[in-house]
Amino acid sequence: MSNFEPRIDFEESWNYVEKRIKKVLDNLECLPNTHLSSEDNIMIYTDIYNMGFMHNSFVYDKYKEVIYDYIISTVLPSLEGKKDEVLLRELLRRWSNHKTMTNCLSKFFLHLELKYIPRTILPSLQETSFLSFYNLVYDRLHTQVMDAILAMIDRKLVGDAIDGTLVNNILVFYSEIGEKTRKEEPKQFAETMMMKANETFYMHVEASD
Repeated sequence: MSNFEPRIDFEESWNYVEKRIKKVLDNLECLPNTHLSSEDNIMIYTDIYNMGFMHNSFVYDKYKEVIYDYIISTVLPSLEGKKDEVLLRELLRRWSNHKTMTNCLSKFFLHLELKYIPRTILPSLQETSFLSFYNLVYDRLHTQVMDAILAMIDRKLVGDAIDGTLVNNILVFYSEIGEKTRKEEPKQFAETMMMKANETFYMHVEASD
């Protein structure tokens, strides 16, 4: 068997897997006809498992590529042009979808987690996925999101009604992405904003007395 033949087998298998993974991603967007049967799920896992015996590094790269392409083609366009509370709500929706996607894909690629990644210095499948969100979404939107949170807190300070649940959920997002990527900056920002929000609350209460 030539060295060329396994590559063709890999590409053919990956094309099959990729089409079905796309249905998983389309399902996150609530598109029609995106349901996968139990048999489909088993076939995806089996094909990835079989590809991993000869192409672990390629399969890992494909995992990263799927996540990268989804963020670039779907997540970022959904956030572009949005601002203030609309941006915050869409970011939370995208983060929720991303966590769901990560859990799903990690199961399909479980062979990498068990057999390949432990022999390398690569991050886990989940950490790889969350780092992609951090690098492609968080880094790009952090300033806008920060400004939106501060604007809401300032509005609260002057007595305007704000969606406190939205602020809390965004700060939870910062804590979560910091925890999942082992980045300190988001967690520190969340703690700082939580303190500011609490100070604003108590200042508003005292002013009302």
